[in-house]
Amino acid sequence: MIEFFNQYSIVKWILVGFGILYFLDKYGIFSPIDNLINKIGKYHFKMYSHLNNPKLKQIISYFNTKQFNNVEQSLKSMSPSFRSFAFKSLGQYGNLEISDEWLQKDNQNDLPRIIKAYQLIHKAWEIRGRGTIDTVSNQKQIAFKKHLKKAESLLLETNKNTTVNSFHANSVASLLKIYKAIDVNRKEVHQLFETVVQEFPNNTEINFNYFAFVSPKWGGSEEELNTYLNTLNTKSSFIQTLILAQYYFDLVHLYDYEDNDKRIEQFIEEIKIANFHEDELYQYELYLLAYWISNNLKLKKLEKHFKKTLEPYWED
Repeated sequence: MIEFFNQYSIVKWILVGFGILYFLDKYGIFSPIDNLINKIGKYHFKMYSHLNNPKLKQIISYFNTKQFNNVEQSLKSMSPSFRSFAFKSLGQYGNLEISDEWLQKDNQNDLPRIIKAYQLIHKAWEIRGRGTIDTVSNQKQIAFKKHLKKAESLLLETNKNTTVNSFHANSVASLLKIYKAIDVNRKEVHQLFETVVQEFPNNTEINFNYFAFVSPKWGGSEEELNTYLNTLNTKSSFIQTLILAQYYFDLVHLYDYEDNDKRIEQFIEEIKIANFHEDELYQYELYLLAYWISNNLKLKKLEKHFKKTLEPYWED
């Protein structure tokens, strides 16, 4: 082998180069694989958390022009689902430096901590992308989890003040979104959910994020999944539909389920004609799932319908 390397020194240097690249990727310094993935076959999309809704765009403007009292009063006046999308909008479009400035100005207020946590979570998912774990480099994994841990610290601090925190549901929902992606004591997360869901049984954001946590896709066990699904009939009809859509999407996308009995297709047809309350903005997450399911099952008419319906929220 040594003679081989001596005879073909170029081979030695190529292997050394690969070794260096592996080291850089493993420790999150630089990933040449990311550059390749970004150029070949990556799913490109744009998300608009504000849905081009005037109220949501207004709160972004309030925040970025430092009208903090208007931000707080606007959030308090919103319905739970609308408020969730307001936080998502501030997470996507709010200036992180302004969150820090607000915290320095009013350190006793939990709201800027929660907004900053949403911003860090949004940034984390921008870094990671929506692909399966095998498409995420070590460099991205390290940066992703670093942002999530910072967000977790902020949210844990806010949860000490549950009696005065008007946005406790959003704070816990964000923790659940973090916990599906990092190592955590699963029993403690179940306890956290059980406690908060007693106070907010039909909060869509809490239930949607918790279902992701118990899903096998994110490391949940079949027992965890079934335990939650067995409680589904106690939820609002909308939450039941949303969770079932996520369940079907995972089944089709991850396990190549072919829907030979057309049960899922009928379910998507029912979503198409359903009417949801205008304040239930998670209907756009439902439409996104319906769009992806239709695409995977090659239901072209339904896919076209939901792509059009999604225009305020999603573009690919």
